[in-house]
Amino acid sequence: MKILFLTADLGGNIPPTLAVAEALTRAGATVEIAGLPAGRTPFVEVPFAPATAISPEPGVKRSRGAGALLRLMAGRRTSDAAAALITERGCDLVVIDCMTLGPIRGALTTTAPVVLLFHTLGAFWVRDFDRGPRGRLLAMLGVRPKKLWDAAAARLLVTDAELDPARDDPALAGFEWTGTTEIGAEPGARGARPRVLVALSSTEWPGMLPVYRRIVEAISDLPIDAVVTTGGAELGGDLVGTANVEVRGWVAHDELLPGVDLLIGHGGHSTTMKALAHGIPLLIIPINPTADQKLMGATMQAAGLGQWLPKSASVQSIRDAVSNLLGASTGGEHTRATAAATGRRLRAAVPGAEVAAARILAIAGAATSQTLR
Repeated sequence: MKILFLTADLGGNIPPTLAVAEALTRAGATVEIAGLPAGRTPFVEVPFAPATAISPEPGVKRSRGAGALLRLMAGRRTSDAAAALITERGCDLVVIDCMTLGPIRGALTTTAPVVLLFHTLGAFWVRDFDRGPRGRLLAMLGVRPKKLWDAAAARLLVTDAELDPARDDPALAGFEWTGTTEIGAEPGARGARPRVLVALSSTEWPGMLPVYRRIVEAISDLPIDAVVTTGGAELGGDLVGTANVEVRGWVAHDELLPGVDLLIGHGGHSTTMKALAHGIPLLIIPINPTADQKLMGATMQAAGLGQWLPKSASVQSIRDAVSNLLGASTGGEHTRATAAATGRRLRAAVPGAEVAAARILAIAGAATSQTLR
C-alpha cells in the first residue's frame, strides 16, 4: 500500500507528521513525502515547489515568504499542481497537513482518499484558524478552511482529547483524536538541584533574543541548573550563559527531558506535549502571536500543569514563576503532581502515531476494496 504525505515545513507540524509516517512504514506501507526540503527525512521525497517555496533562502525578504505561504494556502495553481502530483504518484491515499488548503482543494478533485492531520488542539483550528481573521481572509479567497476539512475522508487531531478545550464543540463533530504522537519516558535520576530546560521556537521570530536574555537573567541567580537550547534559530545577536545556565544550539530534547524538573517553552504543541509525556510542568512564554502558543499556555495553566506569561514578562516575573513552580509551596507541589500524573496517563496510552496509522490504513484498505469490486 502506497501512502503519499503532502505537507510543508510549518515548524511544529513536522514531528507528528514524521511520527505517523514512521508508524505507517512499520505497519508495512510504502511512504512518500512531498513538500519538504530535500534531505529532511529518510523517506522517498517528492518535490513540490509550492510547499518548499515557503522556506526562502537566507537573505530573502520575509514578505516573499509570506506571499509564498498565501499561494500555498489559497493559490489555484497550487491546487492544480497538488492534484497532478497525487495522480502522477499513483498513491492509495494522501495525508495532507490541515493548513495547506491549496493542496487539500486539489486533492479532493482526485480519486485518492484524503486524510488530514491537525497538529495542535482542536480549539485552535475551529475557533482561531477557521473562525478568526485568517479564516475569513481565506474564505474571501475561495478556501473556507472548515468546508474543505469536512470534505476529507478523515480529520485526525494528533493531540490529547482530555486537554483540548474544544473537545465538546459541535464544530469538531466528526474529528478524531488520536492522542499525542510524542513519546515520554519515566523520570530519570535527579541531582541535588532542580534542572530546567529552556526551549523556545526553532523558527526565527522577531523579539526572541530579548526573551531568551530575560530568561537567562531570571534564572541565573536561582539555586538551579539550566540548559538553554536555541534550536539553531538565528537570534540576531549573542546569547551568553552563566555559571548555572548553559547555552546550546540544537539538542535532541529526548536526551535531556528524563532529568528535567521544569520546561520553559514557547507553547509549541510538539514541545509542550513532549514535556507532558515526560511528566514535566511548564512555564510557557508565547513567542508567535499568530500561532496556537497563547492558547497552549492558557490551556496548560487551566489544567494545573504550569503557568504562562506574556512575551513581555519582566525578569522578576519570570524568576517568581520559576521559583513558584519549583518551590515547596502548595501550588508548586500540586502542579508537579498534576504534571507527573498526566505523564503517566500519556505514557500508558497507545501512541497517537500508531492510532493515526491504523486509521489511515483502514481507510486506504476500504478504498482499495471498493475499487476492486
